[in-house]
Amino acid sequence: MSPRLRRFPSPDSLGLLGALIVGACGGSGPRAPQTATDPTLPSGPAASAPAGAGAEEPAASAELAAGIKAFDAGAYADARRSFEAATRKDPKNYEAFHDLGLACEKLGDRAAAEGAYRAALAQKPDLDAAAVALSALLLDDARTDDAVAVARAGVDKRPASAPLHENLALGLAARGDQAGAAREFEEALKLKPSDPMYHLTYAHWLNAWKTRGAASQLDAARDLAKDDYGLLASIGLEYRMAGAFDACVKTFDHAIQIKDGGEVRTERALCRLGLKDEKGALEDLQAAVKKEPDYPAAHYYLGGRLAATRRFKEAAAEYARYLELAPSGSLAKAASDRRKAAEDEAKGTGAGPRKK
Repeated sequence: MSPRLRRFPSPDSLGLLGALIVGACGGSGPRAPQTATDPTLPSGPAASAPAGAGAEEPAASAELAAGIKAFDAGAYADARRSFEAATRKDPKNYEAFHDLGLACEKLGDRAAAEGAYRAALAQKPDLDAAAVALSALLLDDARTDDAVAVARAGVDKRPASAPLHENLALGLAARGDQAGAAREFEEALKLKPSDPMYHLTYAHWLNAWKTRGAASQLDAARDLAKDDYGLLASIGLEYRMAGAFDACVKTFDHAIQIKDGGEVRTERALCRLGLKDEKGALEDLQAAVKKEPDYPAAHYYLGGRLAATRRFKEAAAEYARYLELAPSGSLAKAASDRRKAAEDEAKGTGAGPRKK
């Protein structure tokens, strides 16, 4: 029997704001699909569900053990060669195929990874680690229908797998099946209520659907996140999307106590604007550009607050700074228009201040 390994994602690996707002199907969700590194599953090379569904437990394999050792050392090309050797030695070794898929993903060979995961499932259809990894891969590639089919088949065989319900929910949400996705999100939460990311993901989609209930999911996520900086920042962002500005400010208060920075200051400023706290918003944005001078959005929003107080020359400078930092950014067109308007106002030829 090959060794069983577990991998748990580091809190630092979760990222901040936009890094967490990366999901399946063109970034439409705040988390990536559940993969075999999810802590609710055995994970990493050679991790699999218990033997069943007609598949015998693979025999011990020197090639598989060598692949696991190489994978753990980050030598993914060596790991791939060892796992390939293990599959040639035993074409029914579903563990080796699953692990080969992981190594191929690390190497960026997504087609080979897909083939390996499918081979693992062909030998052991109820191998939830492979079904989770394959559905995640397909979701990332925007192959939504294929991902839904894999996740649904996995759920049928492993109904207690929270990651499979989560991936099915993501696929259904991307396909526009709100009711079906909500059922799957709720089932995943029922199975794994202690995972803050499950609550955050569901809250994001409730916000996207403009449906009530996001705030309560975010409350649960915030309490579970504790001092996880990246998660707190993402939860704060979703509070803002839900219009829960007071909770948003308090969440960013906590994040800023852990680590101050331009991005979290800017987000708290936007939440304060939701509370009509103009003074607090201006102070946060001024602090943001000092803490992180190269963070473009802080300059853009600071320009808006300065223009609102008729400090047009300073506002124009902030819009110009945004354009220096992000000439092709999502706010570039607005920044260009507002810079010109602020310059006109500074010269006395404008039509009035811009307030946002």
